[in-house]
Amino acid sequence: MIKVAIIEDNHDLRDRLRDFMGKSKALECISAVDSIEKFMKYYTAERKPDIILTDIGLPGISGIEGIPHLRKLDTSMEVIMLTVYQDPDKIFKAICAGATGYLLKDLSFDELETQLVSIREKGGSILSPQVARRVLDYFQPASGNVQTEKNKLSDKEQKIVVFLVDGLSYQKIADHMGMSIDGIRYHIKNIYKKLQVTSKAEVIKKYLGKDRGTWF
Repeated sequence: MIKVAIIEDNHDLRDRLRDFMGKSKALECISAVDSIEKFMKYYTAERKPDIILTDIGLPGISGIEGIPHLRKLDTSMEVIMLTVYQDPDKIFKAICAGATGYLLKDLSFDELETQLVSIREKGGSILSPQVARRVLDYFQPASGNVQTEKNKLSDKEQKIVVFLVDGLSYQKIADHMGMSIDGIRYHIKNIYKKLQVTSKAEVIKKYLGKDRGTWF
């Protein structure tokens, strides 16, 4: 069973999520609270969830602000945002803060279960389809740039970056591109070197950029 902690200030949704997990064969809700602060008080090593499912708009510390606090407790816990917000700024901030998933609340509970099981078993990141589309739309080419970060990457490397932003695991990227996972790791190492970054979050930050003109 995958142990899940819910941080959600909508009482009705929190109760329905907890009830659903109470009947699930894959998920077990071990905590359901309405704030980051309450979860921090509840947490102990003996009561560690595998996944933390948190809203963004919370009383006190927001879901995004709370990610670093949650990650400090135990980096093995997956922090997944479950929210109504689709704007790229919040998506970007959540991923760069350390979230490993960004899901929308219009997802059915069955779909949510499938996503949580997938990230626990296969790793990588998860994004709701609408979120992935919003992110990719935001990264559409900006006109008039000759020297861009894109120019540093080969066509194959650019495709890999898009797959990373889309939340695919290394194995899924390898499958899509007809390559071995070692080949994907080799290209990602080159991407890091060319962009002068050391993590996927930095690649995404570079990809988004404070000014869209710095990327494509």
